[in-house]
Amino acid sequence: MIRTLLAAALVLGLAGGNAQADIVTIRYDFPDTATNSFLWGYFGGERGPTSGRILSTTLVMNYTTGGTQDAADLFLTFDVPTYDGAQAFIGLTGTDLGWSGQGEFHHSFTSEDYNGEIRPGRFGAQFDGGGAFTDSYVEFLVDADPIDPIYADGFDEEI
Repeated sequence: MIRTLLAAALVLGLAGGNAQADIVTIRYDFPDTATNSFLWGYFGGERGPTSGRILSTTLVMNYTTGGTQDAADLFLTFDVPTYDGAQAFIGLTGTDLGWSGQGEFHHSFTSEDYNGEIRPGRFGAQFDGGGAFTDSYVEFLVDADPIDPIYADGFDEEI
């Protein structure tokens, strides 16, 4: 009887000691100008490589043309690193958004179209057409697996 209770306590203790997943926000700020390409080695930013499942995606874009540039010429693509999302990338052009001429333009959305299991490896983004972004980003709400302890040990702190 005591062996059975000890075995049950051990099993419950091991199950209770497992790390829990966290709901986290992973954010990628847009560059200052729409003339850049990026290639990231992993999904996760300062948190380190993040695995888990994307639950929601929000894009906020505040764009201003430069000189005689036409807002219709803006081109943006952002790969979403998921295995099973309904959409594998965010692709927008100024023309698609109904933008034309010079000035300030704004667009935002929150969507579940990009939800899915995060795949490891590289992914990228491209911003083209000139002009400037202010307070623009794409943000992912993620049901994240526990991070590798190497990213939580404070190695970036000054000694």
